[in-house]
This record gives sequence, C-alpha cells and structure tokens, in this order.
Amino acid sequence: MSETKEFLQSAMDVSEQAAKAAAEGQQKMLEKAGEVGEQIAEGAISACEAIEKGTVSGFEAIEEGVVSGYQAIENGVVGGYKAIEHGVVSGFNKITDRFVGKFLTKEGETVAQAKERLAAEQKAREEGHQKRMQEMQDRTAARQSSGKES
Repeated sequence: MSETKEFLQSAMDVSEQAAKAAAEGQQKMLEKAGEVGEQIAEGAISACEAIEKGTVSGFEAIEEGVVSGYQAIENGVVGGYKAIEHGVVSGFNKITDRFVGKFLTKEGETVAQAKERLAAEQKAREEGHQKRMQEMQDRTAARQSSGKES
C-alpha cells in the first residue's frame, strides 16, 4: 500500500513538474510575443519615416521588420514548445522508469536491463504474430486456389 502511495506521489510530482514546464513555456512565448510586437512597431515606425522621405528603402525596412518579427515569433514558439516537450518527456520517462523498477524488474536486474528485456520480448511476440498471420494468409490463398481449380 505504501509503495502505491509513493508511486502515486511521484506521479503527481512529475505531473506538477510538467505543468510548471508548460507554464514556463507559455511565459516564454508571451515574452517573445511582446518583443515581437515591439520589433514590429519599431519596424513600422522606421518604415513610415522612410516612406515619408519617398525612398524605396521604406519597403525594405518593412520587409526587414516583418521578417525579423516572424523570426522572433518562430523562435519564441519553438523555444516554448521545446521547453514543454522536454518537461513532458522527462516526466514520462521518470514515471516509466519508476513503474518498470517497481513492477517489471527481475531479481538483480537494473531498470535499463528490464527495459531491454521487455523490448526484446515484445519484438519476439510481434514477429511470432507476423509469422502466424503469414501462415494463415498462405493457407487461405491455398484453399482459394484449390477451390478455383475444381
């Protein structure tokens, strides 16, 4: 009972860490969005000044401002996504490691060894299933072809 309680507590802790990582990612995205807004405003102001002077450089400034704005947005979104992804993946790995350690390891076996053993067992099951499916398909094809010859 105590082990289950500890396992649930650790799962809640990991979930809390993932939520914090998500909140940090959102905060980073909001900060980047604010920076982008400022960059776009600065780009627009400089573009207006250039256009007022009647030069083609105004269009180049707009293009530069927009491109840098999109780049900043892209960097913010990607950075936020990576922070969230890292939090979720590390949390998931902690949970699976704890689960494998508690319930699936054999005596004297490390978590990594247990994961390798489980992966090998799963692969063997899948290969056996594929073999049985192929045999069934072959038998069905043989029956169909013998039925057509009659």
